[in-house]
Amino acid sequence: MVVKSITDEQLNYYKFSTLVVDEFPKALRHTFKHMWDNFGPGPIWDDSEVVRNLFLAMEGSNTKVPTNESYEEWDCTALFQATIYAKVFSSPDSKGNLKTLSEVYVKPRGFMDKGSFHTFVLSPVGNDEETFAIAIDQLRLLRNSICHTVTSKMDKTTFDQYIELARNAFKALGVETDSFDVVGSWDESHFPTEEVARLKRNICLMAVGTGVLFD
Repeated sequence: MVVKSITDEQLNYYKFSTLVVDEFPKALRHTFKHMWDNFGPGPIWDDSEVVRNLFLAMEGSNTKVPTNESYEEWDCTALFQATIYAKVFSSPDSKGNLKTLSEVYVKPRGFMDKGSFHTFVLSPVGNDEETFAIAIDQLRLLRNSICHTVTSKMDKTTFDQYIELARNAFKALGVETDSFDVVGSWDESHFPTEEVARLKRNICLMAVGTGVLFD
């Protein structure tokens, strides 16, 4: 009889952690570039020092985005700061005051309890900025939920819920979701000791960057 070294609940956790660690940043970089190219001040985002300095000039020296590095090196925390918390993508609120996308579209939904998520990510009025803001924030909430877990286990109900929420957010952002099917088909052979250690290390680094749950 073969004894499984990884339980089903651990496997669920490692699968979803893989998506958070490896796929969330890719989706957020794709989204940031799309937002910059379509909603930003121009020129198009080519990741050059010139365009990164333009972003820095608009955000100010206190920005948490490491503009001295290629955006390929920006982690989830930096990419959240570069999108829903960025001045460059500010939008007028009901009084005409410029606010970040988070302030305009996320905060009005009210304070959400720990472990809760947006019930929908598509703007009910077809506003692309609202859709991007809510979908990005959904990924932030899912990232935070992984960072603040106290055990490396995830039951199937939670796993299925998180996968559906993340997949819907990716689709709303116009990002392919093929990786969800690939990772979802993996078994314990895809998580040797060194891969498990990598995931845990990256989740720990993400947790440091989150601060409080709703940073």
